[in-house]
Amino acid sequence: MVLDPGHGGSDSGAISGTGQFEKTYTLKVAKLTAQKLRRLGTKVVLTRTSDHFVSLAKRPQIANQLKADAFISFHFDSSGEQNDASGFTTYYYQRQKDTTFAKTINRNLDRLPLPNKGIRYGNFQVLRDNQRPAILLEMGYINTTKDFKRIKSAKYRDQIATQVVKGLQQYFDQN
Repeated sequence: MVLDPGHGGSDSGAISGTGQFEKTYTLKVAKLTAQKLRRLGTKVVLTRTSDHFVSLAKRPQIANQLKADAFISFHFDSSGEQNDASGFTTYYYQRQKDTTFAKTINRNLDRLPLPNKGIRYGNFQVLRDNQRPAILLEMGYINTTKDFKRIKSAKYRDQIATQVVKGLQQYFDQN
């Protein structure tokens, strides 16, 4: 299993209305998810474990080289206008390889306190170059005050990690 905390180092990702960086929260969610998976005996590799830059090309390469069972890239969305959007979205690239994975994880995220915007096609390099089942999760809008209140909450990050783990268990039980 490869978990990808989006952004890092010189790439801050999106920025909240209070100047907080997306990269900080993607790392927290990925580490928490990894911790929960490891407790279940799952071998987990993170594309980064600290605040450093990892290229977009390197992230799927890690999953491909390890022949990972799956790849999840964690992100927090941003809209053009502050407080303009809310919710989370699950992205996939290759219908054949990724759709069942995306649907299974997304269904488990229904329990989260933000609106579920469903699954969507996303032409992102970390998905496009990935030979493994791969999804990218946008887990709320960092520049929306209501969503950011959740994102900075340890409880919400724990809910994300818990539901992702449950989704992974269901996915691997089915496949």
